[in-house]
Amino acid sequence: MRKVLLTIALVFCLVPLSAQEQTGVENAILDAVMQIEEGRIDSAGQLLDSLHKVSPSNDAVLYYKGLCRYAKRDYSGAITDIKAASELDPSNNWYLETLANLYIYTGEPAEAGVLYKTLSVRNPDKFRNSYTLSLMADAYRLKRDYPGFFGVLKELVQDPNIDDDQKYQALMGSLGNFDARTFKAIVPQMDSLMTLYAAAEPSSVHAHSLCLQMAVERSDNAAVIRESEILMALQPDDTEAQLTGLSIIGDTYHSIGQSRKAYKTYEEALKINPRYCPVLNNYAYYLSEERRKLCKASRMSRITVEEEPDNATYLDTYGWILYLRGKAKEAKPYFKHAMIYGGKESEVILRHYSKVLEKLGEKNLAEYYRSLADNKKK
Repeated sequence: MRKVLLTIALVFCLVPLSAQEQTGVENAILDAVMQIEEGRIDSAGQLLDSLHKVSPSNDAVLYYKGLCRYAKRDYSGAITDIKAASELDPSNNWYLETLANLYIYTGEPAEAGVLYKTLSVRNPDKFRNSYTLSLMADAYRLKRDYPGFFGVLKELVQDPNIDDDQKYQALMGSLGNFDARTFKAIVPQMDSLMTLYAAAEPSSVHAHSLCLQMAVERSDNAAVIRESEILMALQPDDTEAQLTGLSIIGDTYHSIGQSRKAYKTYEEALKINPRYCPVLNNYAYYLSEERRKLCKASRMSRITVEEEPDNATYLDTYGWILYLRGKAKEAKPYFKHAMIYGGKESEVILRHYSKVLEKLGEKNLAEYYRSLADNKKK
């Protein structure tokens, strides 16, 4: 937690003491403050405890009692005292800010967010920023108030005074760890949020990457292609970004039945990097599904197992193409290797292997792997 004693700010409430007694209390509080700043915490705490007995409704006494408790690592007690001081003087922003900082320190960001919501209304120039807005969003999320949650995040992404990296970090902090059911329910709000983010930051790779993720989540193929093209245009000198974009576009074209466009896109990617495994594998596998150009498919797939010899998916593709070419005996070792590196978790790989074994006359083993595949399907 940042240093809480940045300045000495005393705001006293009215207490039923004579003017002389009141002056004495004020002077004693100042003595306690000096002792705190000099590190004499025990002495200051004893003095403030005595003052609290004399003037129990004095918010300044409670506030500095809280600081003494914080200095002694009694965080629960510090929160109790400073919260009580804030209740006695709700208009005191210093109390609220200190209490919010304590909540952050003790791992209660949602509680801090509630306080920062109040502070941001009173003093937006100081308290309305990416950090406090994300804390406010956490407070809404804890209460499952999703209109409030997304309202704050929409304000955040559209704020011209917050830079793109801060917006992205705040979003990543706020949008993580939703359970699957909740995530599915709020996808439309998330998509709307990312659309606003991209509109506010049209040159942001962060924003368009999130838009792409939402397009994939919504199975919006046109948006997947569009956002991939935007990301490629934003990163013209980034080879990996170009390859990733072309790979996604090619896969999307294939998923909607436009194989010719898919293969043309893959060829563009392979001109950039002829050994780019994600494209080589998918291109080869899709050709194998069509039972055409199997020699070309085999050459491409062979590169992937050379590059990543323990990748079960690549081993499956290459072994399957060998099987389709009538080379079941050559295919078997690749499937055996795939079984060691995760192939048993895939229904497709298990079924392919069972067919290879059946072709080789190993009926019992073929039946075993077929039964494993059937269980995966269930």
